[in-house]
Amino acid sequence: MEHETETTLPPSSANPFVSLGLRRGLLWGAWVGYVGYLLLSDWPPGDSLLHTQPETWQTAIALSLNFWFVTPVLLPHLAPVLHPALEGLFNLVVAWGLLFWGFALDGRHQRVSIVPFLVGTAFLTNVFYLPWLALRQPQTEPPTLPLTRFEKLAESRGWALTLAIVGGASLVWAAVARPEFGDVPTRWAAMVELVQRDRLAYSFVVDCLVFWCFQAWLVGDDMARRRWHHPTMVWVTRLVPFIGLVIYLLVRPQFRDQP
Repeated sequence: MEHETETTLPPSSANPFVSLGLRRGLLWGAWVGYVGYLLLSDWPPGDSLLHTQPETWQTAIALSLNFWFVTPVLLPHLAPVLHPALEGLFNLVVAWGLLFWGFALDGRHQRVSIVPFLVGTAFLTNVFYLPWLALRQPQTEPPTLPLTRFEKLAESRGWALTLAIVGGASLVWAAVARPEFGDVPTRWAAMVELVQRDRLAYSFVVDCLVFWCFQAWLVGDDMARRRWHHPTMVWVTRLVPFIGLVIYLLVRPQFRDQP
């Protein structure tokens, strides 16, 4: 493992003052509330999953076709035209979900594989992320080597840096892409109006808030696994959405296979 200059500590739980059973109850309750409120109820704006209109599916497909802005940039004549703020928000949420791949080592010695949950988090966000947090057993022992290819990708600082670039590009796209959608205040007003009436746009905002609340959940165990203690970094990951997690993945000590 690549060593840093911070203080090392023995393994410890991410939440030492809360029992495992209570944490699981909290997480399953959060998941039930998330699914019940956001997907199934009629309380948020727009139609629930049970009454989704064809237009919503068409928008979801169009957002997927414009994933990471590849089609609009390289093949603009083939790209669906959507509000750039909605495209930016969608791609930010996807990048945030992919950041959790940085904790792939948490899947070692678990009763269930972490891989389906990480893949699901990238596409269906907290429908998969919250259940993984509830199902997992805390893992704080350093992993045996060699790492799998997936774990090597997760340990790479290039992965976090790439997603940071995608997150920044999402904000820039939302602000300046497709000039016909007006200036930043006009785009902001249009996006607020869209979130207030459209379930898909509203769900992206909720996903960002839930990710923010739970993005530091795995950090404590990850630090213990690396025998690394950095109180400031713990608070950065708790308080700073998205970027706080990027910073953690960039500065933490890395596990590397022996040459």
